[in-house]
Amino acid sequence: MKATHYFTVIISLFFLFGCSDKTSQKALNEEASLPDGLRDKVTGLQVINSSINTKKQTTSLLYGNQKAIKRIGENSTVMKEGEKLIRITWSQKADPNWIGAVIPGKLISFETLELLSEKENPRYEKIEGNSVRIKKDTLGNGKSIKLILNQEMAIIPNN
Repeated sequence: MKATHYFTVIISLFFLFGCSDKTSQKALNEEASLPDGLRDKVTGLQVINSSINTKKQTTSLLYGNQKAIKRIGENSTVMKEGEKLIRITWSQKADPNWIGAVIPGKLISFETLELLSEKENPRYEKIEGNSVRIKKDTLGNGKSIKLILNQEMAIIPNN
């Protein structure tokens, strides 16, 4: 009887001290988190689609307001007044928790495209990296604007 009691206590202590807390800060991918100033700009927008570029090893999300979602649903590439689109691009990195998986890494760019008035051209702004600095160089903006406007809505199956 004493042997069984000691055996049970030893096994219980083994399990008690052998367990470790797996809920560490490494479980949260803080590297991919948006800076506070940019997080507010996405508030109220919906994800339209996501894309992965395996050649450049990047992951992107396209957000938009209801007017942008309606236009994209109609397969139009001409922006209408009041539309707002945001494309966020991250580098990819290996997931430390899952072998072979990739997750977003450092923020590469945060692009905003909006049309305030039908009389104006769409306003495009590109912020690069976590340092939240606006890219002043406008070379290549036309290509980026065209890429954003040609995005299609993600297909979400109904139940």
